[in-house]
Amino acid sequence: MRFSQSWLDNFVGMLYYITDCEGIGGRVKQSLEDFIVEEVLLDGQVVPTSITNKPLPKITSKPGPWVWLIVEKRGVDAITLLLMLSKRLGVGPRDIGFGGFKDAVAVTSQIISVRGISIDDVPRELGKNVRVLGAFNMDRAFTTSDIWGNEFTIRIRDVHSQYMERVQCAIEQITSRGLPTYYGYQRFGIKRPNSHLVGKYMVLGDFEAAVNEILTHAYPTEPSRIRGIREFIARTGNYSKALELLPRSYRYYTERVLLRYLASNPRDYVNALRRLPRELLILHLEAYQSYLFNLALSERIGKGLPVNSVLPGDIAVLLDEHGLPTRHIIHVTESLVDRVNELIRIGRAAPAGHLIGWSTKILPGPQGDIELGVLKREGIEPSAFRLKSMPELSIRGGYRPLFVTPIIKEIKVQGDVLTLVFRLPRGNYATVFLREVIKSPNPELTFT
Repeated sequence: MRFSQSWLDNFVGMLYYITDCEGIGGRVKQSLEDFIVEEVLLDGQVVPTSITNKPLPKITSKPGPWVWLIVEKRGVDAITLLLMLSKRLGVGPRDIGFGGFKDAVAVTSQIISVRGISIDDVPRELGKNVRVLGAFNMDRAFTTSDIWGNEFTIRIRDVHSQYMERVQCAIEQITSRGLPTYYGYQRFGIKRPNSHLVGKYMVLGDFEAAVNEILTHAYPTEPSRIRGIREFIARTGNYSKALELLPRSYRYYTERVLLRYLASNPRDYVNALRRLPRELLILHLEAYQSYLFNLALSERIGKGLPVNSVLPGDIAVLLDEHGLPTRHIIHVTESLVDRVNELIRIGRAAPAGHLIGWSTKILPGPQGDIELGVLKREGIEPSAFRLKSMPELSIRGGYRPLFVTPIIKEIKVQGDVLTLVFRLPRGNYATVFLREVIKSPNPELTFT
């Protein structure tokens, strides 16, 4: 293992690499086409973008109130896409179903289900940079359980050809040691990596701090004009004027909603937040949950403990026939260690950590002791995730495997461009794999 020198890695809890190979450097996302994300269905079919020219998945239509759309988006984040679909199709956000959120700075494809529309009314262009490649009538919503994961086609530019040995080194070590299931940069934001801070303030019940983090905390990667507006809000508290100054863009939807409410209801921070979609507020809370997970996983790696095998006192999650986590958890005793590690070896179990929520009960053990230490340093009890002022946002908690093994489909070098094609199960991040290969000291520049 190797400590990361990146401030962003440390800020979001990814303190260590699992590999000790030298990084290859380079740049990702110099164009949207450098980062392609295609959904992989549970049966292995790929939901393609128009770039890769793969066939559309074979889906049998069924009569019902839902329409499944194969949607390709370019450079559009998930919340903007949700708002765009809601407005264009004339439905509420809760009538729209996603299997998973995709990267913003990328070309991505996925299935989205919409309730209460006619298939004949679906336009091929849903908005700027959002296209519909196919549509099917269905009898139910499309959910996370319908997807296996994602296939990524990534181009890393400005790479020296002699660095292929480093690429192979990283892949070999990831295969033997396991890729840590850190939550990647997208979970927290890259230009404004503060989703977990907003979530933490909400968990602590400090809703004023949560609102101020959204409105007034200026990050150096933001445009200077936006930093100036944030500093103006912090200095004056003039929400009405700030609303006039802030660009009318989906990008600043959250800020505009808060400013509009606070202009008439200053200091009513709880109800200001309630004006935001519940899905967005949950994302902030889950980002803090993810940060706690990252910290605990980092500490396990830093202690030299394995992420791809269990020790007595650990917990393990059983995996289904697709290699995806089930709800079944094993508390590993001394007598069960060998048996559970054999299940891990054949792909039917994985060591797990807690996703902290109000129902979380942490038992003593290698991972449990680490998690209790993280909570103590953060000044958080699991019960705090039952939000008293906003009970509708309370988070129960769960489990997450500590490692995953990427499926490498292709490695290709042309000049100074390295192309990697690989698959990851749902809930895992391409940037977590890429950071092991690149080892950038400035991922906020490398991945934007």
